[in-house]
Amino acid sequence: MSRILESWNARTPRERVMLVVMAVAILGVGGFYGVVAPLKRASLDARERLLEAREQSSALKLASVGGPAAKADARPVAAIVEASAAGLGMPIARKRQESDGAFTVWINAVDARALLPWTASLEREAGLSVAGFTASRLDSGLVEAEVTFARAAR
Repeated sequence: MSRILESWNARTPRERVMLVVMAVAILGVGGFYGVVAPLKRASLDARERLLEAREQSSALKLASVGGPAAKADARPVAAIVEASAAGLGMPIARKRQESDGAFTVWINAVDARALLPWTASLEREAGLSVAGFTASRLDSGLVEAEVTFARAAR
């Protein structure tokens, strides 16, 4: 420490001012890029996720609100689900008919804002219920899901 103090005292007043200004500039730039910029980026990301969640919530509310429930469709569950998926362009990758009459579909790479209202509309309009639902987010921002539909208990 004494060597640093000795070195500092050996400097001219002009050199001391320049060193202080340089240290302040380095700390300012380091503080901005090391603290302020990451916090601002995190804030913008959080705001974007909040807006997406609000849009999804609005879409789900809109899908769940409606008139009186339609009469149950007499067709098999598989036929109802496949026709609805084809009508919306929902990409069914695999499907399986369960022994209890339920129908499971696997959907790859779909926007959650389309998937969730679709399942809600099948519940509301076709008299089906979602017996199982598993979804995971892909790197592209889309989701893949496994959904099991069954006849709703009336």
